[in-house]
Amino acid sequence: MEALNAHQKRLAGLARAVRAAVVVPSLFALGLLVIKQPEAAGFAVFGTFSHLVMVNYDPAGRARSAQSAMLTLLGAIMVSLGTLASANVWLAVGGTIAVGFLTEFPTVARSRIAVLRPALLLSFMLGVAVPASASSVFPHLAGWLLAGLVAQPVLLLFWIPLQPVSVAGESGPSHESLTNPVRLAGPFTWIGNSTATGVALGLAVLLTRLLKLAHPFWVVLGVLPVLSARGTSATRTFWQEQAGTLIGFLVGAALVALIGANQTWYWLTLPIVVFVSAYASSTVGFIAGQAAFTVFAVVLFCILLPQQRHVALLRVEDIAIGGAVTLVVGSLRRLGEGRPRD
Repeated sequence: MEALNAHQKRLAGLARAVRAAVVVPSLFALGLLVIKQPEAAGFAVFGTFSHLVMVNYDPAGRARSAQSAMLTLLGAIMVSLGTLASANVWLAVGGTIAVGFLTEFPTVARSRIAVLRPALLLSFMLGVAVPASASSVFPHLAGWLLAGLVAQPVLLLFWIPLQPVSVAGESGPSHESLTNPVRLAGPFTWIGNSTATGVALGLAVLLTRLLKLAHPFWVVLGVLPVLSARGTSATRTFWQEQAGTLIGFLVGAALVALIGANQTWYWLTLPIVVFVSAYASSTVGFIAGQAAFTVFAVVLFCILLPQQRHVALLRVEDIAIGGAVTLVVGSLRRLGEGRPRD
């Protein structure tokens, strides 16, 4: 595997943050104010994060372009499948379990698309998390494809060439690493990992439907970081996730109290919080990334749903539910294995 030293990581994180800070607000404004399609605007935002922040691309321009195009194409398929499955609760849960299982399949984990797995998993969860009719496929796809089309030239033109060094392994930061490489210790290991991933995601989707949560996507997003805790304690990751979300909630609540209902200031604040979120998750650490992303979510939803400025508190609740689901499933898996994971 290849990795970057500390200075190179800061430069790479800075490049990601600048790209995201320019593109995310632009596409969000295009979808919300020009096209006037909130669903497309939301998918364009998270599609941009998937393309520009979550993936560790190949440094070669042609390979980077191919990876981005593959993410756009495969992600469009996943978004469509997730949206179509979302209308029926059991189809949504069953489809989520299947997708979660397949993302850990060794053939996928060791293939060329392994670097895209976190973003592809997120693309499916974007579609399936919130119940939607078949007619929603078009705006969802429009937002995702718009993000992919813009990402191509951005990744080619705004790229800092760095020279990575060969290392034995690679550890991903924050919400960029939503899944880890599958261990090669034997079939029972990857079957256990695949089953736990699928069950955790499926259970999270089921709980959002049973509890009728207002923002079910945050529950699903709360599952993903804890699922990535293979080399470290899932319990520690869970509490770090809650700590970061709580810090972000406090900062977001203070920001909302300061700005109030002034939409202009939320738009002016958006590029700043996007930059901080992308940089913190790439460079600073997990807790800082969670806190910054929570503030970004608060600002985003204060623009998208100005009458719901209490979204910060809802995110704290939903992230806690999602993380707890994964913690329970992971604990049951380790008990089934009968030994602690190294």
